[in-house]
Amino acid sequence: MTKRQVPDANGRRRHGLPYGFAEVAVASLLVAAAYCGAWACSIEPAPHATAAQDARGSASARQVETPQGQGQGAPAPKGKLAIDGDASLSAAPSVASLRQAIFDFEARGYVVGICARDLRTGVTITYDADADFYTASAIKGPYVISVFQELVDAGSLDAADAYHYAQPIILNSDNDAYVALSDRLGRSCFSAWLRQGHVEAGAYPSVDAYAAPHYPHSTARQLAQEWAHAYAYLASGRGHSATLLALLANRTVSPIKDALGEKCQTLSKAGWYPVDEGIADPATNDAGIVMGPRGPYVVAILSNAPEDFDAVGGIAAAVDQALPQAVDAAACYPRKRTSGSSRTPNCLSTSS
Repeated sequence: MTKRQVPDANGRRRHGLPYGFAEVAVASLLVAAAYCGAWACSIEPAPHATAAQDARGSASARQVETPQGQGQGAPAPKGKLAIDGDASLSAAPSVASLRQAIFDFEARGYVVGICARDLRTGVTITYDADADFYTASAIKGPYVISVFQELVDAGSLDAADAYHYAQPIILNSDNDAYVALSDRLGRSCFSAWLRQGHVEAGAYPSVDAYAAPHYPHSTARQLAQEWAHAYAYLASGRGHSATLLALLANRTVSPIKDALGEKCQTLSKAGWYPVDEGIADPATNDAGIVMGPRGPYVVAILSNAPEDFDAVGGIAAAVDQALPQAVDAAACYPRKRTSGSSRTPNCLSTSS
């Protein structure tokens, strides 16, 4: 599982490193041909927050829970599976496949955080969405998008120059190109982009602190927020968004693409690290946009699975099956009032 902060002999903390156009318009911009290649993740120290993370507690301390209404014989994931924050809705038969997939994932000794949001309705499925994981190269997609949106489209950086770096970073997750681009441009464009997208700081004291390292730790909620912000740009047709669409559609490695690519368009950036070497946490992550048949959604899956693409792809497939049903459940199941004192039907609206 993801390593948590541990005080060393001197009392210092050490740690592992490392939401325009309709979807038809988006899909028309995508390049269908696949680009083949190979990549590997790199690592570097990443400063962590302490208070927010310590208040949340370690994922290893999670106890097996049975969501309200869930039968005792049904699989019980160790964390909290919820629809729009309501754990009782996650007991609905409509999300049984996702519950089972999480249970099976955890039975292999892995830990996972999930956040998926339907971009039409805002209905969200979460599972331990505020637990932080080593991003590995999953952070590269949002960073490159910030470079184009904040600098290239503003005329501060030559488009061809930026593309020279973006192509190997997105298609093959080239570490040297990513670090070179980041070191040359800095991280302020990423910080500004994150603030514009109202992305949370997660385990860090501020968004700036989160944006500073090449490879920070992230939560599934953070990455889903980043990709929701990216969608608004990528679907707009503005600036160089079409260039990024083509690159993101044709990245070489992606559990989301492997699981869903034959039935719908997907845009994402994966990251992984194969082993626990003490200086880096094992990871298999993927986050991005899925153009589903009922509309687009963003999804982020973060885990400590060591280079296990099939396992994460199984989670992606289960999320894709569960989210449309969760939208229906959130619309038609009784929903708690803000006071929590009573429940009222909500079948006439699909807004969150």
